[in-house]
Amino acid sequence: MPRTTVAQLKVGMTLSKNAFLLRERSSSTTRAGSPMLRVTLADCTGSVPGVLFDAPGHVVESLTVGQGVEVSGRVSEFKDQLQINIERLAPATLTHPEEFLPMARRSLQEMTAEFDQLRASVREPSLAALLNAVFGDEAAYRDFVRAPAATAYHHACVGGLLEHTLSVTRLVIVACDLNPQVNRDLAVTAAFLHDLGKVRAYDPISFARTPEGYLWGHVYLGAIWVERAMDSVPGFGRELRRQVIHAILAHQGKLEYGSPKPPMTLEAIVVHHADNLDADERGALDYLERSEVDGQGFTERSPMHATRLYRGQDRPAGGPEQGRLC
Repeated sequence: MPRTTVAQLKVGMTLSKNAFLLRERSSSTTRAGSPMLRVTLADCTGSVPGVLFDAPGHVVESLTVGQGVEVSGRVSEFKDQLQINIERLAPATLTHPEEFLPMARRSLQEMTAEFDQLRASVREPSLAALLNAVFGDEAAYRDFVRAPAATAYHHACVGGLLEHTLSVTRLVIVACDLNPQVNRDLAVTAAFLHDLGKVRAYDPISFARTPEGYLWGHVYLGAIWVERAMDSVPGFGRELRRQVIHAILAHQGKLEYGSPKPPMTLEAIVVHHADNLDADERGALDYLERSEVDGQGFTERSPMHATRLYRGQDRPAGGPEQGRLC
């Protein structure tokens, strides 16, 4: 029997030993005190939460995040989102687990070629050397290329961080072309590096936060990574250091969004708004493509945008190909 993908799930469907990748798991108890297991199940078409009531301890202990599981149960709806009410859950071997991960819309080969081309456009010697110090490390670059940009909402896929970084950099270049007062090399360098810490903040398989991601956050992780790389560049100037690190620390915009400082330079302001624009736009595109709409063309409330989105009454669901599908 063909496997049912996440994208094919509908309320009322029954699943029997359907394979998924286990992205997350957490144990708790119901109000009545019964054990309950919550999981996030995934494949390359998306992810879906699942719940197993009266979860036996030996079943919970047998599960490993980042490994396969076989799920039997029924698809339901909880808080306006699909959920699998699990009846049976068991470990399973996935021959190619990465085939169960969502992929970026563009190929990694195409994006790395563009990334290398844009990186070569930075002419200021210290900034060019800094980028080489960070991305010239083969293992670090490989991790960067495959990392997700988020746990959910936008670019939560293999290659998502690279895809997001390229989009932010392209937006920054447009802003620099419109306003020559912005230091292009500085702004482009900051765009390349602004989310670098996500390589260490998110697990590459589960996309969940790592302990460092929870405790320190990607902004701090990126800033210290870049500072150490600066130390390896002979004669890297103090003023240039201040401005690059500031742009990284400020790219989230506000303290409540994760930035210890608001943007205070032209380049930091440009990177911040480019980052927000790409994340909000991509998050909206993804939500519109996977959400049902009512008779007026409105989706349910988007958690990322804190409002319903309007697809319109004459625009079909779907859009550009999401990348490799199952």
